[in-house]
Amino acid sequence: MLNENATANAAKKCKKKWRQKKIRHLLLILVLLPILRPSGLRAQAPCATDAVARRNAGRLPPPTFACRSALEEGRIGLDQTELASAVSPRTVATIQVVVHVVYKSAAENISDDQIYSQLAVLNADFRKSNSNTGAVPPLFLPLAADLELEFCLAAKDPQGNPATGITRQETPWNNIGQLIAPDGRPRIHYTELGGADAWDTEHYLNIWVASIGGGVLGYGTYPGAAPPAEDGVVIDPRYFGATGLAASYPPHHKGRTATHEIGHYFNLLHIWGPDENSCADDDGVADTPTQRAPYLGCPPYPQLSCGNSAMFMNFMDYTDDACMVLFTEGQKSRLWSTLNTVRAGLLDSVFCATTPVGEPVPAQTSIRMYPNPATTEIALESPLFDRECRICVWDMTGRLWKMEHCAALASVLHLDVSDLPAGCYRLFIVSGGHTGSGLLVKAL
Repeated sequence: MLNENATANAAKKCKKKWRQKKIRHLLLILVLLPILRPSGLRAQAPCATDAVARRNAGRLPPPTFACRSALEEGRIGLDQTELASAVSPRTVATIQVVVHVVYKSAAENISDDQIYSQLAVLNADFRKSNSNTGAVPPLFLPLAADLELEFCLAAKDPQGNPATGITRQETPWNNIGQLIAPDGRPRIHYTELGGADAWDTEHYLNIWVASIGGGVLGYGTYPGAAPPAEDGVVIDPRYFGATGLAASYPPHHKGRTATHEIGHYFNLLHIWGPDENSCADDDGVADTPTQRAPYLGCPPYPQLSCGNSAMFMNFMDYTDDACMVLFTEGQKSRLWSTLNTVRAGLLDSVFCATTPVGEPVPAQTSIRMYPNPATTEIALESPLFDRECRICVWDMTGRLWKMEHCAALASVLHLDVSDLPAGCYRLFIVSGGHTGSGLLVKAL
């Protein structure tokens, strides 16, 4: 009996020690969880683009929301060969940029040189001339793309006055990049709320540089995912450019935050798709491998995810700036489909304060359209009507609805739109090597 009691007591002590050990292991796991958990699961994502899109969903008017829905479903995918024959886009497009520096402290009022360094990074990354292209893994070398897109600071403001493409506005607010006013508007986008008003967002890429806080490096707006006055990109000054203040904040000190957010602006999704931690989701691009979640830091190659070699070095992942290397041909196609439709206004009347070749970019011609939204007919005014030309109307899915010849020497043309379903369309006027474009909204 004594032996049985001793055995029972020993078993109890052993079980107690096992429980204590298990508790210690559980506590250790809880302590290490922020380190061990998948890279995409973190308290605050460094990119707030998707959060901003969700917040704005209820604020968008129905026609704009319809355009965004088409984009979200991945249905924008114009046949580039067909589009080239109808519209004759440039081989390389240049986008005019205005940078709004909104600052509270002197450090946040970044220098012109820091802004110039960011433009240099963008032009290198979007033209596949970045210095680290040699780090593209052999598996992905055939996919790496020159997006044929360049950026310059705007030489004229929306009123046609000479400009440097840089505005500066002092603010009383800390971390204004994340503050929402009582009326629901983000303060950063409105001078009256302590921020800076956008320049015409159809024709300029607006970038706000302002403190955000909360671990967010920046965010961009998908096409149609924000009211026009709020359309563009917001970057914290600590992560904008590659010199000045940014140089003191590695590992996001090489200007790749803006590369990433401008990718969103042109409708590129995170490489793992809208939802984290799922192999059933995708970014709508065929040549980016399916990936479960984002990668952080600078992981060694290769990394396996969803049975694929993960393309964690893509500009649309979350890796450190030094480890971001490429866009793909599929991402290029998606970007250009967006640029040729809902972002086509960026190609109108481009004037650069500085360009890679040091000369102003020849202006394309904008179109005046009224009434817009239209129900049965829309009037069109354009300088291109003084010669023989064609009018092309595309919907957001890439379908060509109309292609009509326009008479020479007509100052105003009237286009029948009664047969168009309600929604958003991109209208082009083509004359020789010149084009003009505008966004047409067909009402019910």
